[in-house]
Amino acid sequence: MMSRQQKILVVDDEPINIDVLTGLLKADYRMMVAKNGERALKVARSGHPDLILLDVMMPEMDGYEVCRRLKADPETRDIPVIFITAMGEVEDETRGLEVGAVDYIRKPVSPPILRARVKTQLALVRQREQLRDAATIIEKQRDRMEQELNIGRDIQMSMMPRNFPSDPGSEGFALYARLEAARELGGDFYDFFRLDDGHLCLCIGDVSGKGVPAALFMAVTRTLIRSRAAASRSTAEILSQVNATLSDNNDSCMFVTLFLAICEPGSGELVYTNAGHNPPLLCGAGGLRRLTQRHGPVAGAMPGFAYREDRLRLQAGDTLLLYTDGVSEAMNPAAELFGEERLAGLVEAHCDQGVEALSDGIVEAVHRFEAGAEQADDITVLAFRYRPVTDAGSETVCLRRRWEGLKSTAELSDWFEDFARSHGLDEGVRRKVLMALDDLVANILSYSHPEGGGCEVELALSLADGRLELRLSDDGIPFDPFAREEADTSASLEERAIGGLGIHLVRRLMDEVSYRREDGRNVVTLSIATGDG
Repeated sequence: MMSRQQKILVVDDEPINIDVLTGLLKADYRMMVAKNGERALKVARSGHPDLILLDVMMPEMDGYEVCRRLKADPETRDIPVIFITAMGEVEDETRGLEVGAVDYIRKPVSPPILRARVKTQLALVRQREQLRDAATIIEKQRDRMEQELNIGRDIQMSMMPRNFPSDPGSEGFALYARLEAARELGGDFYDFFRLDDGHLCLCIGDVSGKGVPAALFMAVTRTLIRSRAAASRSTAEILSQVNATLSDNNDSCMFVTLFLAICEPGSGELVYTNAGHNPPLLCGAGGLRRLTQRHGPVAGAMPGFAYREDRLRLQAGDTLLLYTDGVSEAMNPAAELFGEERLAGLVEAHCDQGVEALSDGIVEAVHRFEAGAEQADDITVLAFRYRPVTDAGSETVCLRRRWEGLKSTAELSDWFEDFARSHGLDEGVRRKVLMALDDLVANILSYSHPEGGGCEVELALSLADGRLELRLSDDGIPFDPFAREEADTSASLEERAIGGLGIHLVRRLMDEVSYRREDGRNVVTLSIATGDG
């Protein structure tokens, strides 16, 4: 298709000047004319010329003012202006360029120079138009690609399970995962699923690269793991088969780090294989440890490799945290890494919280550490807590939480409320415990820490065989809340000693109470039947 004929507006109050300029240019361009400044502004807005040839010396409104108004109007500010004038001083030309002109031609006009400069400016106009058209096309393509990538992201996320088991009474475990991709499509993934015999399969992986290739490689890997796990309970055998398939005809040289585990919920036996992945963290009553064993290289890189496996037995309350290097290698503006040690400290301090709170807390801590720096890699965490169910149907649970600088009972009570709800404690039992904890913490704050400023308090819970035991300890001065005589509730208010009613209430609410001083700490132990034994 032929390009449209470009338009030039000539502005001059002398007809002879208009005739000269139009005569020189009309063979190649469509000409438009205005004899004063006001008319020029109207024609520029309505006619949309590609170039304006503007005289300086005109009555009522000179060329400088016309140019200023053209450049101030969004409708006309992009139209290039060339001054055509007899004013030849350097100051005149400087002023013309300052108000927005692109060129300055002195009269009398040289026809070759006029044609050359007009041609140059109109070529620039055409190039700008082509760039705008290209930018529009690119923007439309970008929007379409972004829409398709978002759809792809939704499809990718839908492949990963999002209904997380949180009821230990029926499952024997709680589990939660969170994934945040650095781009629309990423290579991280997690998965968990029940096998036919009741075993639970857990997996986390990190594919090399980003974008569509990584997402496709991730989908293939996940499908292979599910397919192989249906026929084997050996994580070594499963990953050996997965690696063989991924390595076959892998011309793109992509690979994936994997950690695969299979858990038998009844016994707590966990068999696992680490294929070049970050070492998971295991936190429980025995403290925190890393599962540092590596059982083979990344999957997809070495055909025919036979992976190994290890076994361990989980204890009640153990929490296993799987994660990708987007967590440990997150970087702040100072180019510092989040690091394995920082992550381990977080897990050790908060592993007694729910798996959802632990996972969310880690991701939020990473983002705080990044402090606005761009997320460079996908971030994925999966937290698994083992909570076995006894043959009688009652849970065996041991949990512990420590608070630094505790100044009220609110946070401690909220934590116990979450525990009570998640373990189905009777409402009456829950209220009794909360009342007892409220009074005991008030005594700790008043008598064990008389100087104020908060204290360090630890609460350990043990739930088994229909009985709940609470162990409340603090780092204050020696104080036995049960040392004083019980309050005489039969006496009149005038005859009663001040205080003691709260501890009297604790004795009545709990089945058993005791105090001891141990390792420089006050330790109060409470016990109450839950009615589930």
